[in-house]
Amino acid sequence: MPPPREGPQRATQWLFFRGCGGLARVLLRLMRMTSPERFGRLARPVVRLFLSVAVSRRRLVAVMDAAFGESWDKAAKLGLARDVQRQGADAAVDSLLHIGHPERLRDTLRVRGLEHLDAALGRGHGVIALSFHLGNFLLVGGGLGLRGYSIQCLFRFLDDEKFMELVLRHSRSFFAGLIPSIPRRDAVRKILAVLRDNQTVLILGDNLKRGEVETRLFGRPVRSARGPVSLALRSGAAVLPVYLIRNDAGGLELVVEEEMQLTRTGDLHADVQVNTDRIMERLETLIRRYPDQWYWLTARIPPRDEAFPSREVA
Repeated sequence: MPPPREGPQRATQWLFFRGCGGLARVLLRLMRMTSPERFGRLARPVVRLFLSVAVSRRRLVAVMDAAFGESWDKAAKLGLARDVQRQGADAAVDSLLHIGHPERLRDTLRVRGLEHLDAALGRGHGVIALSFHLGNFLLVGGGLGLRGYSIQCLFRFLDDEKFMELVLRHSRSFFAGLIPSIPRRDAVRKILAVLRDNQTVLILGDNLKRGEVETRLFGRPVRSARGPVSLALRSGAAVLPVYLIRNDAGGLELVVEEEMQLTRTGDLHADVQVNTDRIMERLETLIRRYPDQWYWLTARIPPRDEAFPSREVA
Protein backbone atom coordinates (compact mmCIF):
# COMPACT_ATOMS: atom_id res chain seq x y z
CA MET A 1 0.00 0.00 0.00
CA PRO A 2 1.64 3.29 -1.06
CA PRO A 3 1.64 6.33 1.21
CA PRO A 4 -1.31 8.71 0.77
CA ARG A 5 -0.87 11.63 -1.60
CA GLU A 6 -2.88 14.29 0.20
CA GLY A 7 0.29 16.17 1.08
CA PRO A 8 3.67 15.94 2.80
CA GLN A 9 2.12 16.00 6.28
CA ARG A 10 -0.04 12.95 5.59
CA ALA A 11 2.92 11.17 4.01
CA THR A 12 5.02 11.93 7.09
CA GLN A 13 2.29 10.55 9.34
CA TRP A 14 2.07 7.41 7.19
CA LEU A 15 5.83 6.86 7.48
CA PHE A 16 5.74 7.48 11.22
CA PHE A 17 3.01 4.92 11.90
CA ARG A 18 4.63 2.40 9.56
CA GLY A 19 7.85 2.84 11.51
CA CYS A 20 6.03 2.52 14.84
CA GLY A 21 4.23 -0.62 13.71
CA GLY A 22 7.35 -2.28 12.34
CA LEU A 23 9.39 -1.52 15.44
CA ALA A 24 6.58 -2.69 17.75
CA ARG A 25 6.34 -6.04 15.96
CA VAL A 26 10.08 -6.61 16.27
CA LEU A 27 10.06 -5.70 19.96
CA LEU A 28 7.04 -7.88 20.72
CA ARG A 29 8.91 -10.86 19.25
CA LEU A 30 11.96 -9.95 21.32
CA MET A 31 9.84 -9.74 24.47
CA ARG A 32 8.74 -13.36 24.10
CA MET A 33 12.38 -14.44 24.10
CA THR A 34 13.65 -12.70 27.22
CA SER A 35 12.76 -11.54 30.72
CA PRO A 36 10.90 -8.25 31.34
CA GLU A 37 13.98 -6.69 32.96
CA ARG A 38 16.30 -7.63 30.12
CA PHE A 39 13.71 -6.56 27.54
CA GLY A 40 13.49 -3.12 29.16
CA ARG A 41 17.26 -2.68 29.09
CA LEU A 42 17.40 -3.66 25.40
CA ALA A 43 14.30 -1.88 24.16
CA ARG A 44 14.57 1.53 25.82
CA PRO A 45 17.67 2.79 23.97
CA VAL A 46 16.25 1.51 20.66
CA VAL A 47 12.90 3.26 21.10
CA ARG A 48 14.60 6.43 22.36
CA LEU A 49 16.73 6.52 19.22
CA PHE A 50 13.68 5.96 17.01
CA LEU A 51 11.72 8.80 18.63
CA SER A 52 14.71 11.14 18.55
CA VAL A 53 14.63 10.75 14.76
CA ALA A 54 10.87 10.42 14.19
CA VAL A 55 9.69 13.24 16.49
CA SER A 56 11.33 16.50 15.50
CA ARG A 57 12.87 18.33 18.43
CA ARG A 58 12.59 21.52 16.39
CA ARG A 59 8.81 21.11 16.12
CA LEU A 60 8.54 20.49 19.86
CA VAL A 61 10.53 23.63 20.60
CA ALA A 62 8.34 25.67 18.22
CA VAL A 63 5.23 24.72 20.21
CA MET A 64 7.06 25.50 23.46
CA ASP A 65 8.02 28.91 22.04
CA ALA A 66 4.34 29.60 21.43
CA ALA A 67 3.40 28.46 24.93
CA PHE A 68 6.19 29.92 27.06
CA GLY A 69 7.52 32.79 24.96
CA GLU A 70 10.70 34.28 26.40
CA SER A 71 10.00 33.05 29.93
CA TRP A 72 12.00 29.92 29.02
CA ASP A 73 15.32 30.26 27.23
CA LYS A 74 16.29 28.23 24.18
CA ALA A 75 18.53 25.83 26.09
CA ALA A 76 15.74 25.03 28.56
CA LYS A 77 13.29 24.33 25.74
CA LEU A 78 15.78 22.08 23.93
CA GLY A 79 16.41 20.18 27.15
CA LEU A 80 12.67 19.84 27.72
CA ALA A 81 12.16 18.59 24.15
CA ARG A 82 14.83 15.94 24.72
CA ASP A 83 13.11 14.88 27.94
CA VAL A 84 9.75 14.65 26.15
CA GLN A 85 11.28 12.30 23.58
CA ARG A 86 12.80 10.18 26.34
CA GLN A 87 9.58 10.02 28.36
CA GLY A 88 7.63 9.05 25.24
CA ALA A 89 10.06 6.23 24.53
CA ASP A 90 9.87 4.93 28.08
CA ALA A 91 6.06 5.06 27.98
CA ALA A 92 6.08 3.04 24.75
CA VAL A 93 8.32 0.37 26.31
CA ASP A 94 6.12 0.21 29.42
CA SER A 95 3.09 -0.29 27.18
CA LEU A 96 4.79 -3.14 25.31
CA LEU A 97 5.74 -4.75 28.62
CA HIS A 98 2.10 -4.52 29.71
CA ILE A 99 1.02 -6.54 26.67
CA GLY A 100 3.34 -9.41 27.56
CA HIS A 101 3.37 -9.09 31.35
CA PRO A 102 0.16 -7.41 32.64
CA GLU A 103 0.76 -8.67 36.18
CA ARG A 104 3.87 -6.46 36.30
CA LEU A 105 1.69 -3.33 36.23
CA ARG A 106 -0.45 -4.68 39.07
CA ASP A 107 2.65 -5.06 41.24
CA THR A 108 4.35 -1.75 40.40
CA LEU A 109 1.57 0.78 39.77
CA ARG A 110 0.60 3.15 42.55
CA VAL A 111 -3.03 4.33 42.36
CA ARG A 112 -4.51 7.40 44.04
CA GLY A 113 -8.13 8.57 44.09
CA LEU A 114 -10.17 5.44 43.36
CA GLU A 115 -12.65 6.65 45.98
CA HIS A 116 -13.55 9.50 43.60
CA LEU A 117 -14.34 7.04 40.82
CA ASP A 118 -16.37 4.83 43.16
CA ALA A 119 -18.37 7.82 44.40
CA ALA A 120 -19.13 8.97 40.84
CA LEU A 121 -20.19 5.49 39.72
CA GLY A 122 -22.37 5.25 42.83
CA ARG A 123 -24.62 7.96 41.43
CA GLY A 124 -25.52 5.72 38.49
CA HIS A 125 -25.02 8.04 35.51
CA GLY A 126 -21.66 6.75 34.30
CA VAL A 127 -18.28 8.46 34.27
CA ILE A 128 -16.29 10.30 31.63
CA ALA A 129 -12.64 9.74 32.52
CA LEU A 130 -11.07 12.86 31.07
CA SER A 131 -7.47 12.09 30.22
CA PHE A 132 -4.74 13.84 28.25
CA HIS A 133 -1.65 12.94 26.22
CA LEU A 134 0.22 13.05 29.49
CA GLY A 135 2.60 10.44 30.90
CA ASN A 136 1.47 7.00 29.79
CA PHE A 137 -2.17 7.59 28.89
CA LEU A 138 -2.38 4.14 27.25
CA LEU A 139 -1.96 2.43 30.62
CA VAL A 140 -4.85 4.28 32.28
CA GLY A 141 -7.36 1.67 31.13
CA GLY A 142 -5.02 -1.21 31.92
CA GLY A 143 -4.33 0.08 35.41
CA LEU A 144 -8.02 0.53 36.21
CA GLY A 145 -8.92 -2.74 34.52
CA LEU A 146 -6.55 -4.65 36.80
CA ARG A 147 -8.58 -3.27 39.72
CA GLY A 148 -11.90 -4.45 38.34
CA TYR A 149 -13.14 -1.39 36.44
CA SER A 150 -14.48 -1.67 32.89
CA ILE A 151 -13.09 1.13 30.70
CA GLN A 152 -14.17 1.90 27.14
CA CYS A 153 -12.00 4.33 25.16
CA LEU A 154 -12.98 6.81 22.46
CA PHE A 155 -10.31 6.29 19.81
CA ARG A 156 -9.51 7.94 16.50
CA PHE A 157 -8.98 5.08 14.08
CA LEU A 158 -6.02 5.73 11.79
CA ASP A 159 -5.82 5.37 8.02
CA ASP A 160 -2.87 2.97 8.18
CA GLU A 161 -4.50 -0.47 8.07
CA LYS A 162 -1.44 -2.42 9.22
CA PHE A 163 -0.89 -0.21 12.25
CA MET A 164 -4.59 -0.36 13.15
CA GLU A 165 -4.52 -4.14 12.86
CA LEU A 166 -1.70 -4.18 15.41
CA VAL A 167 -3.57 -1.78 17.71
CA LEU A 168 -6.80 -3.77 17.60
CA ARG A 169 -4.99 -7.07 18.17
CA HIS A 170 -3.62 -5.85 21.50
CA SER A 171 -6.24 -3.29 22.56
CA ARG A 172 -7.86 -5.63 25.09
CA SER A 173 -4.68 -5.41 27.15
CA PHE A 174 -5.48 -1.73 27.73
CA PHE A 175 -9.24 -1.19 27.43
CA ALA A 176 -12.44 -3.23 27.63
CA GLY A 177 -13.30 -1.84 24.21
CA LEU A 178 -12.53 0.89 21.67
CA ILE A 179 -15.21 3.24 20.34
CA PRO A 180 -14.32 4.69 16.92
CA SER A 181 -14.63 8.49 16.94
CA ILE A 182 -15.83 8.48 13.32
CA PRO A 183 -18.69 8.50 12.30
CA ARG A 184 -19.40 10.98 15.05
CA ARG A 185 -23.09 10.16 15.39
CA ASP A 186 -22.33 6.48 15.95
CA ALA A 187 -19.65 7.40 18.49
CA VAL A 188 -22.10 9.56 20.45
CA ARG A 189 -24.72 6.80 20.42
CA LYS A 190 -22.23 4.19 21.70
CA ILE A 191 -20.82 6.48 24.40
CA LEU A 192 -24.29 7.36 25.70
CA ALA A 193 -25.14 3.63 25.81
CA VAL A 194 -22.02 2.93 27.89
CA LEU A 195 -22.85 5.79 30.26
CA ARG A 196 -26.46 4.60 30.62
CA ASP A 197 -25.02 1.26 31.77
CA ASN A 198 -23.11 3.22 34.45
CA GLN A 199 -19.73 2.39 33.01
CA THR A 200 -16.68 4.55 32.28
CA VAL A 201 -15.58 6.06 28.97
CA LEU A 202 -12.07 7.45 28.63
CA ILE A 203 -11.79 10.50 26.36
CA LEU A 204 -8.59 12.41 25.61
CA GLY A 205 -9.36 16.08 26.08
CA ASP A 206 -6.32 17.69 24.47
CA ASN A 207 -6.63 17.16 20.72
CA LEU A 208 -6.38 20.92 20.26
CA LYS A 209 -6.20 21.41 16.52
CA ARG A 210 -9.57 21.32 14.78
CA GLY A 211 -12.13 21.55 17.58
CA GLU A 212 -15.39 23.50 17.56
CA VAL A 213 -14.77 25.57 20.71
CA GLU A 214 -12.24 28.38 20.89
CA THR A 215 -10.55 28.36 24.26
CA ARG A 216 -7.16 29.33 25.71
CA LEU A 217 -4.01 27.46 26.66
CA PHE A 218 -1.01 29.43 27.99
CA GLY A 219 -2.99 32.52 27.07
CA ARG A 220 -3.08 31.54 23.39
CA PRO A 221 -6.17 30.58 21.38
CA VAL A 222 -6.62 26.87 20.66
CA ARG A 223 -9.49 24.84 19.23
CA SER A 224 -10.95 22.18 21.51
CA ALA A 225 -13.59 19.53 20.84
CA ARG A 226 -16.92 20.09 22.53
CA GLY A 227 -17.49 16.34 22.95
CA PRO A 228 -16.49 15.68 26.59
CA VAL A 229 -18.51 18.60 27.98
CA SER A 230 -21.46 18.13 25.63
CA LEU A 231 -21.71 14.42 26.45
CA ALA A 232 -21.51 15.11 30.17
CA LEU A 233 -24.24 17.76 30.02
CA ARG A 234 -26.45 15.52 27.90
CA SER A 235 -26.05 12.34 29.96
CA GLY A 236 -25.53 13.63 33.48
CA ALA A 237 -22.27 11.68 33.68
CA ALA A 238 -19.55 12.76 36.07
CA VAL A 239 -16.30 14.11 34.59
CA LEU A 240 -13.13 13.05 36.42
CA PRO A 241 -9.58 13.98 35.31
CA VAL A 242 -7.58 10.73 35.15
CA TYR A 243 -3.92 10.44 34.16
CA LEU A 244 -0.89 8.21 34.65
CA ILE A 245 2.50 9.83 35.20
CA ARG A 246 6.02 8.82 36.16
CA ASN A 247 6.65 10.22 39.62
CA ASP A 248 9.84 11.66 41.09
CA ALA A 249 10.94 8.21 42.27
CA GLY A 250 10.70 6.84 38.72
CA GLY A 251 7.59 4.75 39.43
CA LEU A 252 4.26 4.82 37.61
CA GLU A 253 1.38 6.56 39.38
CA LEU A 254 -2.26 6.58 38.30
CA VAL A 255 -4.22 9.57 39.60
CA VAL A 256 -8.02 9.87 39.69
CA GLU A 257 -8.96 13.41 40.65
CA GLU A 258 -12.16 14.65 42.21
CA GLU A 259 -15.15 15.16 39.96
CA MET A 260 -15.12 18.43 38.05
CA GLN A 261 -18.04 20.64 39.01
CA LEU A 262 -19.66 21.56 35.70
CA THR A 263 -21.71 24.69 35.16
CA ARG A 264 -25.24 23.73 34.07
CA THR A 265 -27.36 26.82 33.40
CA GLY A 266 -29.43 25.35 30.58
CA ASP A 267 -27.74 27.58 28.01
CA LEU A 268 -25.86 24.88 26.11
CA HIS A 269 -23.55 27.19 24.18
CA ALA A 270 -22.50 29.13 27.28
CA ASP A 271 -22.14 25.99 29.40
CA VAL A 272 -19.94 24.27 26.81
CA GLN A 273 -17.72 27.36 26.62
CA VAL A 274 -17.32 27.84 30.38
CA ASN A 275 -16.69 24.18 31.11
CA THR A 276 -14.24 23.77 28.22
CA ASP A 277 -12.30 26.77 29.53
CA ARG A 278 -12.25 25.08 32.93
CA ILE A 279 -10.81 21.89 31.41
CA MET A 280 -8.08 23.89 29.67
CA GLU A 281 -7.16 25.54 32.97
CA ARG A 282 -6.77 22.09 34.53
CA LEU A 283 -4.72 20.87 31.57
CA GLU A 284 -2.40 23.86 31.75
CA THR A 285 -1.82 23.24 35.47
CA LEU A 286 -0.87 19.62 34.74
CA ILE A 287 1.45 20.60 31.87
CA ARG A 288 3.26 23.12 34.07
CA ARG A 289 3.62 20.42 36.75
CA TYR A 290 4.81 17.72 34.31
CA PRO A 291 6.13 19.61 31.24
CA ASP A 292 8.36 16.72 30.15
CA GLN A 293 5.44 14.25 30.22
CA TRP A 294 3.02 16.05 27.90
CA TYR A 295 3.31 15.27 24.18
CA TRP A 296 3.38 18.82 22.86
CA LEU A 297 2.41 18.13 19.27
CA THR A 298 -1.24 17.42 20.18
CA ALA A 299 -1.94 21.17 20.23
CA ARG A 300 -1.73 23.83 17.54
CA ILE A 301 -0.72 26.98 19.45
CA PRO A 302 -0.27 30.20 17.45
CA PRO A 303 3.23 31.76 17.62
CA ARG A 304 3.80 34.57 20.08
CA ASP A 305 4.44 37.08 17.30
CA GLU A 306 0.82 36.72 16.17
CA ALA A 307 -1.44 39.10 18.08
CA PHE A 308 -4.89 37.96 19.15
CA PRO A 309 -7.54 39.98 20.98
CA SER A 310 -8.58 38.83 24.42
CA ARG A 311 -11.86 36.93 24.53
CA GLU A 312 -14.53 37.44 27.13
CA VAL A 313 -15.49 34.13 28.73
CA ALA A 314 -19.21 33.41 28.53
